[in-house]
Amino acid sequence: MRKTLGAVIAVTSALVVIGCSSSSTSTSSGSSSSSSSSGGGSTSSGVAAAKAYETQWLSAPTSINVSTPLKSKPTAGKLLVGLDSGLGSAKVLAQYWAQAAKDAGWTYKDLISGSTSATQQSAMNSAIQLNPAGILTSGIPNATIQTQLNLAAQKGIWVNSSATTSPPSGAMFDTSIANPAQLEQWGKMVAAYVVVQSNGKAVIQDFSLPVFPILYVFDKSFEAAIKQWCTACTVTEHPQQGSDIGTATPQAVVSSVTRAPNTTWLIFDLGDLATGVNAALSAAGLHGLHIGGLTADTPNIAALKDKTQDVWTAYSLPIVAYRQVDSFARKFEGMPTINAALPTQLLTQDNVNSMVADSAGNYVGVANYRSQFLTLWHVSG
Repeated sequence: MRKTLGAVIAVTSALVVIGCSSSSTSTSSGSSSSSSSSGGGSTSSGVAAAKAYETQWLSAPTSINVSTPLKSKPTAGKLLVGLDSGLGSAKVLAQYWAQAAKDAGWTYKDLISGSTSATQQSAMNSAIQLNPAGILTSGIPNATIQTQLNLAAQKGIWVNSSATTSPPSGAMFDTSIANPAQLEQWGKMVAAYVVVQSNGKAVIQDFSLPVFPILYVFDKSFEAAIKQWCTACTVTEHPQQGSDIGTATPQAVVSSVTRAPNTTWLIFDLGDLATGVNAALSAAGLHGLHIGGLTADTPNIAALKDKTQDVWTAYSLPIVAYRQVDSFARKFEGMPTINAALPTQLLTQDNVNSMVADSAGNYVGVANYRSQFLTLWHVSG
């Protein structure tokens, strides 16, 4: 997600979400729905509660949050196929799917799945024809590929997915990685930071992509936490279309701030959605606004370092990839699925320069994540 995005890439790159499609075909754009927070305690008690919650997410994680080893070293020679949109963070995830599969002693085959239901279904059909042991996906709802999942089940091919609201069913045996509970946590984390930094006085414009159900979980959690902790704060939601990223959204942001000049915070439910926003605000002479949201990509990380954006949740693509491969290893050994939260943190201007990243600048989080997985897999590093 590291470029100016057009219509197609916008629909593909939800959280990393990564190479995915939505269960809807359209969403509203340009209209706003406002909600004023009410309830919760006094301003001071709400800020104190938010501060207590925020503090635990400001340091880098040290554990992959999985501690149960495999029964034995993975049996070599299996084939995993990954469905990769070919764009943005999907490519990073696929890179680490390949690395994790190799570490497990397996072969990885990458298939470009595109951004539409038709191309994803076609890629899934192609994957099944390769007769792999497993197929890796991210963000594609079960309903989109249900026919293919039924065929995979008939052939004894297992499938898992990250970043989806779909429950496990049939061949799709694990959807626990970056699941709705994780998105709810991220929404609460960002809300806590906003409440603390604004001292309970934030006027927030929230730009959302409701076409992606998994991202909308973040928005609803963010709004609920603001309401819980900040009686004086307001949140106005601005639904966007995927095709608005880098095109219509920057002007939508400018328009929303112009209409509400007391705005102090701009929140986005995907790092990509902020593409072009800083430049548009500057061109319009709008300054001093705080920017943040869900899932920092490399441009958002650069903006934190430049102090032009303020806070983003951290999403470790390497660990997501290894968790998905680890899930297959456990399935093949007859072990239960592990439902554990991903290691994460809030990335801010204060801590971004000390974050753990790979050579391309992608967030990693846990410095020795690979050795932790290899130990669980009984594989020497």
